[in-house]
Amino acid sequence: MIALVRTELFKATVRARTLIIGLILVGLPTLIVLAVKARGKNRRGDEGAGLFRLAQQSGFLVPAAVLSVMSGFLLVVIAGTFAGDSVAGDASWGNLRYLLMRPVPRGRLLVAKAIVAAVLIWASTILVALAGLVAGLALFGAHPVSVPGAFAGLGSVTNGARVIPGGGPVIPGGALAFFQLTRGVLITRSVIATAYVAFGYTALVALGTLFSIFTDSAAGAIGATVGVYIVSEILDGISQLGRARYFFPTHYLDSWQSMFTDNHYSHDMVAGVMLQVAYLVIFGGLAVVWFRRKDIRS
Repeated sequence: MIALVRTELFKATVRARTLIIGLILVGLPTLIVLAVKARGKNRRGDEGAGLFRLAQQSGFLVPAAVLSVMSGFLLVVIAGTFAGDSVAGDASWGNLRYLLMRPVPRGRLLVAKAIVAAVLIWASTILVALAGLVAGLALFGAHPVSVPGAFAGLGSVTNGARVIPGGGPVIPGGALAFFQLTRGVLITRSVIATAYVAFGYTALVALGTLFSIFTDSAAGAIGATVGVYIVSEILDGISQLGRARYFFPTHYLDSWQSMFTDNHYSHDMVAGVMLQVAYLVIFGGLAVVWFRRKDIRS
């Protein structure tokens, strides 16, 4: 299995398409950070909102701000490309039959291709975060950040400032307080956010691999995979659907942002991980069963 994954990973990595995607994933975050810096210099009374406003305080928050923008569409398209092309790409070139002539079970080959797609998706997400981090530290420096968060009587009062265990001082302000996130906390949460975003495409890997088996057209499989996520995003915005929205693969994708904006680890992150695992088991298992029985003619 390891040798098979290594071979498939090498094939996917050296493709011109992968190299171009890598350049985009480095260049676009850099441009975003430059735009945020330029906007901050203009000082028109509007410094942005949410993560981008906080990102101007410290380069350690830039990866989170960049991920919040790119995870909703561009990374979805890139992830859908890697997943949808996993099997259909070889079928469209007429190479799939020759791959199956090797003494390797079909299920093992499919799992290897899915693993390679997942590795490339994780690498893409990490590359975005690292590019944002480098550019952010260069332009905004490495500083702690003050974020709003409810204290609700937690902690103790020291020299007039409320202190919560494990964190910095909180300055009361109405119903909220401002909590200072140290550099170590920012790094840790950025790592968690990057991992959560990357893992959030697990359902996409399972669906993309399944669609890639159904058709010999890589473009069709990629379009179907990205289309499912777009439809999921649209339906998730319709509140009238009620609890049915909790089962959409995109429902919990942004749950990690509360770590930075509200100083709060949302329980939705756990639900999001469980939902991705459920999609992997159901649709990944269906993909393996279907591929084993599929009549390969390409």
